[in-house]
Amino acid sequence: MSDFQVNQRRKQEPSGALFGRVFVSFVLFIGGLVLIGAGASQDTAMAPALFVGGILAVALGYLLPMIGARER
Repeated sequence: MSDFQVNQRRKQEPSGALFGRVFVSFVLFIGGLVLIGAGASQDTAMAPALFVGGILAVALGYLLPMIGARER
């Protein structure tokens, strides 16, 4: 068959740092969805800024866990 092997992680980051990064990513993602909803439902001058800010917050929520990641 094949000799498929998974490369082991060289150094595990501390659990507190991992939990913190996941929690902040989750908050950014949910907050971004709230901002998108607020920007889409309000009819004020701030609506476009809220909508774009929501998109950026969701994107940052996805980007944050990938910092330092690389293809193995």
